[in-house]
Amino acid sequence: MAGLAVVFVVGLAGRFWFGTLGHSWDYESCRIVADLCEQGKNVYAGTFRYNYGPVLFNILHLLDLLSGRDPAVFRQLLIGFLSAADLGIAFLLWRKYGPLAAALFFLNPVSMMVSGLINQFDNVAILLGLWSVVMFGDEFDKPLDRRKCGALAILGLSLMTKHLLFAFPFWLAVKQRGGWQKFFIMAIPTSIFLAGFVPYWPAGHAGIISNVFEYRAMNDLMGRSYSQFFYNGFVPEILRMMAGAQFWWLLLLVLFAFVCRARNSFDSLLVYTGVLVAFSPSLFAYYLAIPLALLCTAINPLSLCCMGFAALHIATYGTNLLKNIPGRFDDIAIYFLMAFLAWLLWREPILRAAQHCRREINRQFDGGD
Repeated sequence: MAGLAVVFVVGLAGRFWFGTLGHSWDYESCRIVADLCEQGKNVYAGTFRYNYGPVLFNILHLLDLLSGRDPAVFRQLLIGFLSAADLGIAFLLWRKYGPLAAALFFLNPVSMMVSGLINQFDNVAILLGLWSVVMFGDEFDKPLDRRKCGALAILGLSLMTKHLLFAFPFWLAVKQRGGWQKFFIMAIPTSIFLAGFVPYWPAGHAGIISNVFEYRAMNDLMGRSYSQFFYNGFVPEILRMMAGAQFWWLLLLVLFAFVCRARNSFDSLLVYTGVLVAFSPSLFAYYLAIPLALLCTAINPLSLCCMGFAALHIATYGTNLLKNIPGRFDDIAIYFLMAFLAWLLWREPILRAAQHCRREINRQFDGGD
């Protein structure tokens, strides 16, 4: 228990310490959204800097009210809220993978910087997603019941917070038996996500369409990076002539659903976060925190290198903490993430192939003697 207390205190202190080093574009957006809510305005009609469902701006409005409209207190409450989400993820990792994975996640400089300084809230959507799959379970041969429908509703709430897991209902549907069961697994979360916009549609439909459904990452926005590492580095030119980066990203999200069909739902969601980022057509610095929970589940040189270069990149380009360090580290982090995914999903055939190559090399040398 003493060790867990140390992890909690150090991790929490680290997040609040990072919060003293300044603020980011994302925090400024949170402040704009909170002000619009205080004025009773429709957020989707009032700013282009909000690109998600309605859950977050209602949370920001609540935090603003609790702070008494004091910006300094609001910032502390925001960091505390995001830290609580990190703690929730760490708790689920502890239950599933043990204390090492939980401690590495909560003490990780990547999660500390994103929650404490950048103030992005992907962790809230991921926590809700993990909660939903824990509740859903792995009984895919049985029909949907009240418990599973409740889990799908929580998944819909995750999408309403931030639609990172927009393709994950399909991943669950691939596992489930029965055509109608598959349909409802995809329909329930998606319907809840869409229903969240209904109260704000009359005045904010133009902003909802342009800033949420048609949103595209902007190039080098506020020092964050935009790249297509997989598309430019691994997709043959003839295929690039047929379709753009977003098409191949979506196709891979579909294909990996079948690759992970036999995995349990909790592991599948974590793998999904890795696939989402590794092959993404755009990459802001804080995106590198999205697969962090996955990386903490299997500690090896690939995951450690990925986390290390992700931390360097976020500190350099996401926060300007190390702005005098030359070079970029996002591409290195992504390549290590791709290698980690390959090792995680195809470790046995890779090891068999390596052993075969070693035997062939030894045979050639023995023959030469």
